[in-house]
Amino acid sequence: MTFYLYFYANAKLSYSENVTGRAFPTVAGRDSLDWKDLSAAEITQRVSENVQNGSICLFHNEAKHTPEALEQLIPKLQQEGYSFVPVSQLIYKQSYSIDHAGRQSALQATGANLY
Repeated sequence: MTFYLYFYANAKLSYSENVTGRAFPTVAGRDSLDWKDLSAAEITQRVSENVQNGSICLFHNEAKHTPEALEQLIPKLQQEGYSFVPVSQLIYKQSYSIDHAGRQSALQATGANLY
């Protein structure tokens, strides 16, 4: 499955149309700001205060304090009941609707508006 990642946005999963008019899943990440050389504690606090069910958290490969932050953050979020899944598991492939902002949500099994 192909995804498009939009930077500088809150964590939402939505659909946008490319130049061919086809809808593609788009991912906007909750930026940890680790690229700003924040400390591990600052990264952990920023992400844990803003995370919610379905959040997609953005971290950068070359950020200095990210490994240390993740060592703190992952167990903390797991203790709070969060789990970690691939983005592909956050996308509904059947029985969904898309709202005016492009956010996807599951439909009840009524048969109406199913894609």
